[in-house]
Amino acid sequence: MKKLFAEDIFGNCCKDFLAGDKDAKIVVNSDIAETDYLFADYLFREFDEMPEHEQKALLQARGDILDIGACAGSHSLYMQNMGYNVTSLDISQGCCEVMENRGLKNVICTDIFSYSGKKFDSILLLMNGIGIAGNLPNLPKLLVHLKKLLKPGGKIIFDSSDLQYLYLDDDGAYSIPLTERYYGEMIYNLSYKDKKTGDFKWFFIDPYTIEAIANEVDLKIQFLAWGNHYDYSACLY
Repeated sequence: MKKLFAEDIFGNCCKDFLAGDKDAKIVVNSDIAETDYLFADYLFREFDEMPEHEQKALLQARGDILDIGACAGSHSLYMQNMGYNVTSLDISQGCCEVMENRGLKNVICTDIFSYSGKKFDSILLLMNGIGIAGNLPNLPKLLVHLKKLLKPGGKIIFDSSDLQYLYLDDDGAYSIPLTERYYGEMIYNLSYKDKKTGDFKWFFIDPYTIEAIANEVDLKIQFLAWGNHYDYSACLY
């Protein structure tokens, strides 16, 4: 993950888009899917351009809000414009510069695992931000840390996807490989212009597994909405 931050793929792409390069995009390679592209304009979406399950997740946020992996700041801006006190956290220096240029008032450049102190009513992990744990075994550690950042009655609000569709056969059956690695875990390699991250781990979590892990760390789960392609949003409390 260190090279992901050192090369600042997201930060450089977002800065170029803000400077006028409307075609800026990140090349996304992974070990279990075909090459894809993440266009910067997707990171600058307005609320009405977001899918319904993401909108419903945002509408759950209240009070003092921590937006983890805020990137270009679209979720933070929406909540700030709604009158909430938003802290926008990202480890990318470039993304933090972009967020400040877009008018966000409280931007912090750090790793969530190094952040402590203030407590929040709502913690956002949108656009599959929960994958910041890297893999499934690390997820309880992340959730325990986030619980310490919650005020009494606070919520962790996230969205993710069930990657079972990647293992769907032509006959409609699922052929998920039986390995030690959870099927939602992926190895990514991102590139932007002449910069590359090298391999790093990220993962997506299915609704049944997150419910089980939530129980392990004494959290309850409420599912908020279901998307059109195995995606969903939920909150932990």
